[in-house]
Amino acid sequence: MNNTLTIEEKVELISRNCQEVLTNDDLKNLIETNTPLTHYIGFEISGMVHLGTGLISMGKIADFLKAGVKCQILLADFHSYLNNKLGGNWENIRWATENYFKQGLIASLKCFGVSEDQIEFVTGKDLYEKNITHWETFMEVGKHVTLSRNLRSISIMGKKQGNDVSMATLFYPPLQVADIFTLRVNLAHAGMDQRKAHVVARQVAEKLVINPLFDAKGKKIAPVAIHQNLIAGLTGPESVDLKQEKEDVTIDLKMSKSKPNSAVFIHDTPDEIRNKIRKAYGPPKVIEYNPLINWVKTLIFWGQETGEFVIERPEKFGGNITYTKVSDLIKDYEEGVLFPLDLKNGIAEWLIKKLEPARLHFEQEGPKMGLAKMREFLEIK
Repeated sequence: MNNTLTIEEKVELISRNCQEVLTNDDLKNLIETNTPLTHYIGFEISGMVHLGTGLISMGKIADFLKAGVKCQILLADFHSYLNNKLGGNWENIRWATENYFKQGLIASLKCFGVSEDQIEFVTGKDLYEKNITHWETFMEVGKHVTLSRNLRSISIMGKKQGNDVSMATLFYPPLQVADIFTLRVNLAHAGMDQRKAHVVARQVAEKLVINPLFDAKGKKIAPVAIHQNLIAGLTGPESVDLKQEKEDVTIDLKMSKSKPNSAVFIHDTPDEIRNKIRKAYGPPKVIEYNPLINWVKTLIFWGQETGEFVIERPEKFGGNITYTKVSDLIKDYEEGVLFPLDLKNGIAEWLIKKLEPARLHFEQEGPKMGLAKMREFLEIK
């Protein structure tokens, strides 16, 4: 653990640019008791790496590393199979795991100056093979979760609750919960769309006998859940039911690899980025559910009030403008001082520069081949 930082500085690094921490008191207790902090985030192998995974998630990992946290990434091949990703084809899932998705995460980490050797990558196959304790934990978790609660939790798979679900679907939530205990994780990290699994993990933690978590004093504890901000998709709210709970609206509006039209991918060319951003939903003077404002808040200012964002404009249109407070930008946009096209151009150029290390990574022979094959899997021509 990084002992040069104060408790408050570590809490700030771990919790910034997040929607929720369950709970701040539990997080402070881990740090105060000098409990080694162990993190994980898991990803299905289900599509190409977009800004939510590549910048938000990997940027949070950069924050965790600065706070002295041991970071793990679970490449969730078993979960991908259960959720029928890549057609439920084991061979394609396993190939894409190593040759595309892992490379996408390594490329994204480079955008934050983080190298591959600072992270432990784990596959489901690595974690589960010859590990009877994991399967005992999986079954014990299941003993503490009712069927109705499990059905409510399948939203973590992107599914709606209903009676017509497969047994494989029901396996998924307790398997995800068991992962946390098998990996010995006291900081479980994801977006708000995974909240239900984390809440179950926290609720069963002190009931577990087989594979519980402990703090440095030997006390049985629940994992802390860190829920990062979700980055909005390009398409805006036009196809979303805005009468839902606000949390559900936010999840439905998120950038998704299963909806390519909603996403900027980490290996997109500068022209692709400019074209996508130019077409993004962004009505003038409208702040609510505006992805442009969401990207400024969560990506450029990283959830903080202060920072620096330069929007380049020709002199005849007022010249360059520099924002050091996100509230000033929002005010200017809401009042029509800052035009959507100027903001789009500024965001596009910021992204092009930020993603340069990822694009360079995918110019290498191996990752380039992996991307081409992944596009074949996804039937993207």
